[in-house]
Amino acid sequence: MVKKSATLRNIVLLASLLAAAPVYAQQAAAPVAAPAAARPTPPQLLFNMAFENTERLPLSQDIVTTPNVDLHLYGDGRDIIVAVGKGRYAPHTFNGLCDRPCGFTLGDKSNYFDLRGMANMKFTAITSGFHRVRPLIKLADGTLLIGDQGESSTADWHPYEISFSEVRWLKLDPQRGVTLGDSWVENPDLSKVSEVGYFDVIPGSGVRVEGMPVEKVPPPPPGGWIAVASFELWGKFVPRDTKTSQ
Repeated sequence: MVKKSATLRNIVLLASLLAAAPVYAQQAAAPVAAPAAARPTPPQLLFNMAFENTERLPLSQDIVTTPNVDLHLYGDGRDIIVAVGKGRYAPHTFNGLCDRPCGFTLGDKSNYFDLRGMANMKFTAITSGFHRVRPLIKLADGTLLIGDQGESSTADWHPYEISFSEVRWLKLDPQRGVTLGDSWVENPDLSKVSEVGYFDVIPGSGVRVEGMPVEKVPPPPPGGWIAVASFELWGKFVPRDTKTSQ
């Protein structure tokens, strides 16, 4: 009787194992879910261009009040004016008196800029003619690059945003303000950018008067200038190497 009961229990156990086998097989074959992709880290505000002046003056380090930055002029950048006046868009930079292509950059004294991922530049501008505001960067190795992305509006002041990840780059001659080479710069290192600003590849429509300081030259006629009332850089800071900075 005992032997018969043991046999019966074995039969029940075997039947249970056979019934559960397909379930275990399905569980073993189920694919392992891939870990969720990490969301890109939102960029932070690295600088906001600001000036302190009460009269129309050439753009210079003396009137830039953005903390801890150095101003760098390119092309005919010495003829960029900081215009003053009343209203929400004053003061603003104005390049209509540049005899040649012109622009400028700002570089942080303590940090490089990491412009990968979601990094961008935001600015408010109005233009005349075919002029466009284009990003200008200087890499840690000294290479100066201008972007193919450009924004403009001849109707009114408009806010714009350019994402660096969407920009293609050409080398720029820092004195003449002209592009160099016949091909795009492939995969520039945006992890350590020394300077960032904007550039206009077309000369201004103003007419210079011999011997007259640029700040006294009358405003140019419509057709050739850009004016930028605000400029922000968003990304990440990367500390500069002390030895390299020196």
